[in-house]
Amino acid sequence: MTEILASSMTVLASFFDGSIGWAIVALALSVRLALLPLTLHLSRKMVTNQKKIKSLQPEVDAIKKRFAGDPKQMFAAMSALYKENGAHMIDRSSVFGALAQWPVFLLMYKAISNAAEGNVSFLWIRSIAAPDAILTAMVLVLTAVAAYYAPTAADSTTIMVMIQVAITAFVIWQLSAGIGLYWVASAAVGVVQTGILRCEQGRRKSKVVHA
Repeated sequence: MTEILASSMTVLASFFDGSIGWAIVALALSVRLALLPLTLHLSRKMVTNQKKIKSLQPEVDAIKKRFAGDPKQMFAAMSALYKENGAHMIDRSSVFGALAQWPVFLLMYKAISNAAEGNVSFLWIRSIAAPDAILTAMVLVLTAVAAYYAPTAADSTTIMVMIQVAITAFVIWQLSAGIGLYWVASAAVGVVQTGILRCEQGRRKSKVVHA
Protein backbone atom coordinates (compact mmCIF):
# COMPACT_ATOMS: atom_id res chain seq x y z
CA MET A 1 0.00 0.00 0.00
CA THR A 2 2.87 2.36 0.79
CA GLU A 3 4.31 1.70 -2.66
CA ILE A 4 0.95 2.55 -4.24
CA LEU A 5 0.79 5.86 -2.36
CA ALA A 6 4.40 6.64 -3.28
CA SER A 7 3.65 5.91 -6.93
CA SER A 8 0.55 8.10 -6.73
CA MET A 9 2.67 10.98 -5.42
CA THR A 10 5.14 10.53 -8.27
CA VAL A 11 2.30 10.66 -10.79
CA LEU A 12 0.74 13.69 -9.10
CA ALA A 13 4.11 15.46 -9.00
CA SER A 14 4.30 15.18 -12.78
CA PHE A 15 1.15 17.32 -12.99
CA PHE A 16 2.79 20.00 -10.81
CA ASP A 17 6.12 20.31 -12.66
CA GLY A 18 7.71 17.70 -10.40
CA SER A 19 6.71 19.43 -7.13
CA ILE A 20 6.56 16.86 -4.34
CA GLY A 21 4.99 19.49 -2.07
CA TRP A 22 1.93 19.98 -4.26
CA ALA A 23 1.74 16.22 -4.82
CA ILE A 24 1.55 15.68 -1.05
CA VAL A 25 -1.20 18.30 -0.71
CA ALA A 26 -3.19 16.83 -3.63
CA LEU A 27 -2.87 13.27 -2.33
CA ALA A 28 -3.72 14.30 1.23
CA LEU A 29 -6.86 16.13 0.08
CA SER A 30 -7.88 13.15 -2.09
CA VAL A 31 -7.49 10.67 0.77
CA ARG A 32 -9.20 12.88 3.35
CA LEU A 33 -12.10 13.74 1.03
CA ALA A 34 -12.52 10.04 0.24
CA LEU A 35 -12.89 9.42 3.99
CA LEU A 36 -15.28 12.38 4.44
CA PRO A 37 -18.55 10.40 3.97
CA LEU A 38 -17.41 7.94 6.66
CA THR A 39 -16.20 10.60 9.11
CA LEU A 40 -19.36 12.66 8.56
CA HIS A 41 -21.54 9.61 9.24
CA LEU A 42 -19.63 8.82 12.44
CA SER A 43 -19.71 12.46 13.56
CA ARG A 44 -23.49 12.60 13.06
CA LYS A 45 -23.86 9.48 15.23
CA MET A 46 -21.60 11.06 17.85
CA VAL A 47 -23.72 14.23 17.90
CA THR A 48 -26.91 12.15 18.29
CA ASN A 49 -25.39 10.15 21.13
CA GLN A 50 -24.25 13.26 22.99
CA LYS A 51 -27.72 14.78 22.67
CA LYS A 52 -29.24 11.64 24.17
CA ILE A 53 -26.75 11.72 27.04
CA LYS A 54 -27.52 15.39 27.69
CA SER A 55 -31.28 14.73 27.74
CA LEU A 56 -30.74 11.90 30.25
CA GLN A 57 -28.64 14.02 32.61
CA PRO A 58 -31.46 14.71 35.14
CA GLU A 59 -32.08 10.97 35.47
CA VAL A 60 -28.34 10.31 35.74
CA ASP A 61 -28.10 12.87 38.56
CA ALA A 62 -30.98 11.15 40.35
CA ILE A 63 -29.23 7.77 40.05
CA LYS A 64 -26.02 9.25 41.45
CA LYS A 65 -27.87 10.56 44.48
CA ARG A 66 -29.77 7.32 44.96
CA PHE A 67 -26.70 5.07 44.82
CA ALA A 68 -24.11 7.49 46.20
CA GLY A 69 -22.75 4.81 48.54
CA ASP A 70 -22.79 1.96 46.03
CA PRO A 71 -20.63 2.70 42.93
CA LYS A 72 -21.27 -0.75 41.44
CA GLN A 73 -25.04 -0.37 41.62
CA MET A 74 -24.76 3.20 40.35
CA PHE A 75 -22.82 2.08 37.27
CA ALA A 76 -25.30 -0.76 36.62
CA ALA A 77 -28.28 1.60 36.86
CA MET A 78 -26.66 4.18 34.57
CA SER A 79 -25.73 1.50 32.04
CA ALA A 80 -29.31 0.21 32.04
CA LEU A 81 -30.66 3.76 31.55
CA TYR A 82 -28.36 4.44 28.61
CA LYS A 83 -29.13 1.07 27.04
CA GLU A 84 -32.90 1.62 27.29
CA ASN A 85 -32.54 4.95 25.51
CA GLY A 86 -30.03 3.86 22.85
CA ALA A 87 -27.18 5.93 24.30
CA HIS A 88 -23.60 4.87 24.97
CA MET A 89 -21.41 5.95 27.89
CA ILE A 90 -18.33 5.46 25.71
CA ASP A 91 -19.09 6.85 22.28
CA ARG A 92 -18.08 4.12 19.84
CA SER A 93 -18.46 6.38 16.81
CA SER A 94 -15.72 8.77 17.94
CA VAL A 95 -13.42 5.88 18.87
CA PHE A 96 -14.00 4.12 15.54
CA GLY A 97 -13.55 7.38 13.64
CA ALA A 98 -10.15 7.93 15.23
CA LEU A 99 -9.08 4.32 14.71
CA ALA A 100 -10.21 4.36 11.07
CA GLN A 101 -7.98 7.32 10.26
CA TRP A 102 -4.81 6.18 12.04
CA PRO A 103 -3.87 3.37 9.60
CA VAL A 104 -4.30 5.85 6.74
CA PHE A 105 -2.15 8.41 8.54
CA LEU A 106 0.59 5.84 9.22
CA LEU A 107 0.62 4.75 5.57
CA MET A 108 0.73 8.37 4.41
CA TYR A 109 3.45 9.12 6.99
CA LYS A 110 5.71 6.41 5.60
CA ALA A 111 5.03 7.27 1.96
CA ILE A 112 5.52 11.01 2.49
CA SER A 113 8.66 10.49 4.58
CA ASN A 114 10.20 8.45 1.76
CA ALA A 115 9.14 10.97 -0.90
CA ALA A 116 10.36 13.96 1.14
CA GLU A 117 13.91 12.68 1.59
CA GLY A 118 16.56 15.14 0.50
CA ASN A 119 16.73 18.93 0.47
CA VAL A 120 13.47 19.56 -1.44
CA SER A 121 11.99 23.06 -1.06
CA PHE A 122 8.34 24.10 -1.38
CA LEU A 123 6.91 27.61 -1.26
CA TRP A 124 8.55 29.23 1.82
CA ILE A 125 9.77 25.86 3.14
CA ARG A 126 13.49 25.31 2.62
CA SER A 127 13.29 21.55 3.12
CA ILE A 128 10.14 19.46 3.40
CA ALA A 129 12.21 16.84 5.22
CA ALA A 130 12.62 19.22 8.22
CA PRO A 131 10.02 20.66 10.64
CA ASP A 132 8.46 24.02 9.79
CA ALA A 133 7.09 26.41 12.42
CA ILE A 134 4.60 28.13 10.09
CA LEU A 135 3.06 24.82 9.02
CA THR A 136 2.80 23.77 12.66
CA ALA A 137 1.02 27.05 13.48
CA MET A 138 -1.40 26.52 10.57
CA VAL A 139 -2.25 23.03 11.80
CA LEU A 140 -2.87 24.29 15.33
CA VAL A 141 -5.11 27.13 14.13
CA LEU A 142 -7.18 24.78 11.96
CA THR A 143 -7.40 22.28 14.83
CA ALA A 144 -8.60 25.02 17.19
CA VAL A 145 -11.23 26.26 14.71
CA ALA A 146 -12.60 22.75 14.12
CA ALA A 147 -12.67 21.99 17.86
CA TYR A 148 -14.25 25.32 18.84
CA TYR A 149 -17.08 25.14 16.31
CA ALA A 150 -17.70 21.40 16.61
CA PRO A 151 -21.43 20.69 17.19
CA THR A 152 -20.43 18.31 20.00
CA ALA A 153 -18.52 21.00 21.89
CA ALA A 154 -19.44 21.03 25.57
CA ASP A 155 -19.85 24.02 27.86
CA SER A 156 -16.11 23.87 28.67
CA THR A 157 -15.28 24.68 25.03
CA THR A 158 -12.14 26.71 25.74
CA ILE A 159 -10.61 23.97 27.88
CA MET A 160 -11.38 21.26 25.32
CA VAL A 161 -9.93 23.37 22.50
CA MET A 162 -6.75 23.96 24.51
CA ILE A 163 -6.41 20.24 25.24
CA GLN A 164 -6.82 19.28 21.55
CA VAL A 165 -4.38 21.97 20.43
CA ALA A 166 -1.84 20.91 23.07
CA ILE A 167 -2.06 17.24 22.05
CA THR A 168 -1.73 18.13 18.35
CA ALA A 169 1.25 20.39 19.07
CA PHE A 170 2.95 17.63 21.06
CA VAL A 171 2.54 15.18 18.16
CA ILE A 172 3.41 17.44 15.22
CA TRP A 173 6.06 19.93 16.34
CA GLN A 174 9.03 17.71 15.40
CA LEU A 175 7.52 16.09 12.31
CA SER A 176 8.80 16.93 8.84
CA ALA A 177 7.19 19.67 6.75
CA GLY A 178 6.05 16.97 4.34
CA ILE A 179 3.91 15.46 7.09
CA GLY A 180 2.91 18.99 8.07
CA LEU A 181 1.54 19.57 4.57
CA TYR A 182 -0.54 16.41 4.86
CA TRP A 183 -1.79 17.49 8.29
CA VAL A 184 -2.74 20.98 7.07
CA ALA A 185 -4.74 19.52 4.18
CA SER A 186 -6.42 17.01 6.49
CA ALA A 187 -7.20 19.67 9.10
CA ALA A 188 -8.68 21.93 6.40
CA VAL A 189 -11.09 19.15 5.40
CA GLY A 190 -11.85 18.73 9.11
CA VAL A 191 -12.93 22.38 9.24
CA VAL A 192 -15.15 21.80 6.19
CA GLN A 193 -16.68 18.79 7.95
CA THR A 194 -17.38 20.91 11.02
CA GLY A 195 -19.03 23.53 8.82
CA ILE A 196 -21.29 20.90 7.23
CA LEU A 197 -22.35 19.56 10.63
CA ARG A 198 -23.02 23.08 11.95
CA CYS A 199 -25.17 23.88 8.91
CA GLU A 200 -27.15 20.68 9.39
CA GLN A 201 -27.63 21.50 13.05
CA GLY A 202 -28.77 25.03 12.17
CA ARG A 203 -31.33 23.72 9.66
CA ARG A 204 -32.74 21.31 12.26
CA LYS A 205 -33.09 24.10 14.83
CA SER A 206 -34.77 26.31 12.25
CA LYS A 207 -37.32 23.58 11.45
CA VAL A 208 -38.08 23.15 15.15
CA VAL A 209 -38.60 26.91 15.60
CA HIS A 210 -40.93 27.14 12.60
CA ALA A 211 -42.79 23.92 13.38
